[in-house]
Amino acid sequence: MSFHYVPGQFRVPKIPNLTLPDGVWCGADSDAGLYAFDAGSSWGGRIISKAMCYSLYVGGSKLSPVFSSINGYVHWTGSGNVYYTQTYGWVYMSGMFPGYEPLEEYDYGSDDGRYTGDSFYALYSFPTGNGGAATLSPRGRLYGGEAREVTAKWERWTAKRGEFGEYEPKDGAEGAKWLGLPRFRGNGEYFVRSFAKTNGHFTYGRIRHAGGKWVIGEPGSDAGWHEGEEPSRDGGVTFRFTKKEGSEAQGTDIEVSLYDHVKGDEHEKAYLGEAAIWR
Repeated sequence: MSFHYVPGQFRVPKIPNLTLPDGVWCGADSDAGLYAFDAGSSWGGRIISKAMCYSLYVGGSKLSPVFSSINGYVHWTGSGNVYYTQTYGWVYMSGMFPGYEPLEEYDYGSDDGRYTGDSFYALYSFPTGNGGAATLSPRGRLYGGEAREVTAKWERWTAKRGEFGEYEPKDGAEGAKWLGLPRFRGNGEYFVRSFAKTNGHFTYGRIRHAGGKWVIGEPGSDAGWHEGEEPSRDGGVTFRFTKKEGSEAQGTDIEVSLYDHVKGDEHEKAYLGEAAIWR
């Protein structure tokens, strides 16, 4: 549940029914390879995903998005290709490279209105994230044949309550994800987990790992301190008031439990990607 917020400065090809935000949350540590951003209402609003775009399915076969511009748009590739053409708009075609301009000509010598050229399908509208399908209309040598369907699927996690907190799995994703730093509360005090570890351990406000123990306060202090376990989402932790032998200091135990998740204020370097420099 560690994410960097990265303001977006990259220009990406256009995606039908999806506008990527100016910035995204990029996963770090155990969340590396994940992205969190607002994908729009048809996809459930704020999501966490391994991909920045949905996949398409034709006849049960998956076509994955490729962020390489063809006529200004992304394209999808797998058992066939879905890409944008200058002549027919969006097409689905197998056996040719993405970007190929398919050919279609009317056969004036035929008696049944036959067409010649390539075998391909035209896509006049895109499927949305609510489970709807779009029609692939046969063109070229397939003209007049049976139409096919294309659907969109995006393995992701959607926010249950607001941007920060728990995200639940959708479209084949498993388990739960969290965005934001966990904030714990005990005796009216808040303890926010750090983004980065220090000496192999997170800190939680005044809660830290010292001398092999999780403590609140300064061990050995005349005023006393508290000892417990590392805070966890899975249940509350009791920090017992502790004092030096013979000390007359008084204090009460502190019950610490998860309260919510929040945006932190720490800064870290984030790896965005690589780009070739042409000379």
